[in-house]
Amino acid sequence: MHIETFRPKNRELQNYIESYYILKHSKEETNISYLAFPSICSIVSVVNNAENIISQDYISVKPSQLRQLDTSLVCRFNNPICFKYQGDIKEITISFRSLGLNAFLNNPLKDYSNSFFGPFIPFSDYEKEMKTIIEIEDNTLLAESLEKYWVAKLKGFRHPFLNNAVSIIEEQPKISTLELANEFNISRKTLIKHFKHHICKTPTEYKKILRFRRTMEEMRTIKKATTLTELSYIADFFDQSHMTTSFKSLTGLPPRIFFKNLTTIQNSNIQWIFN
Repeated sequence: MHIETFRPKNRELQNYIESYYILKHSKEETNISYLAFPSICSIVSVVNNAENIISQDYISVKPSQLRQLDTSLVCRFNNPICFKYQGDIKEITISFRSLGLNAFLNNPLKDYSNSFFGPFIPFSDYEKEMKTIIEIEDNTLLAESLEKYWVAKLKGFRHPFLNNAVSIIEEQPKISTLELANEFNISRKTLIKHFKHHICKTPTEYKKILRFRRTMEEMRTIKKATTLTELSYIADFFDQSHMTTSFKSLTGLPPRIFFKNLTTIQNSNIQWIFN
């Protein structure tokens, strides 16, 4: 499996898209599987001449003579997802920042997501254009075309309080949902409703995943030995027990085993456990 990662060059897109990658898996390779973990990002993927087959335990990505393009959106999952790749596969996956995808859509994000992993066709020309883009052989040209397409769809996103609410959570991960609602003189119920509409997560889920992702980033970048207790406080957990409980909930593994098996792709925010 070969993966090439990119960060948007377009300055406008940088406000909404965290990164994207181009993945290629050939039929000559051994079938590969990995675990992906919950993210505060909304993940959009397309696979060419292939389909995603969803079972109870994993998602299998296989070549298909019937499907020219399979498109998907992932923004509702709170547990690890196992992906299995078989045969010749080419995939483009885009990680939109927590509110980023809303800046391209006509309706709230929730209107495009009915499950943890479902089809995503946001525009009338989407399948046709993404099919053309994914078939470009040169990855540099493909990346340029991909950015050009999404720039053309950019509408912007304004909300009375959500952008500020997300910023506050990032600065104060321990803030309660009620305290956050009080910042904007709204009810807790209203705050949760808007988070679900535009992020497809509750504030509590968002904070939990944010801490988890920050812990992963800290482990990736620290240059000296750090104990799990020290790490729990760096990442704004209440204590090591809180971190362990959170990790088991989101990954199925305690932190020590999780980090021992984690692989970071090309020094990016893509971090998987290969099976």
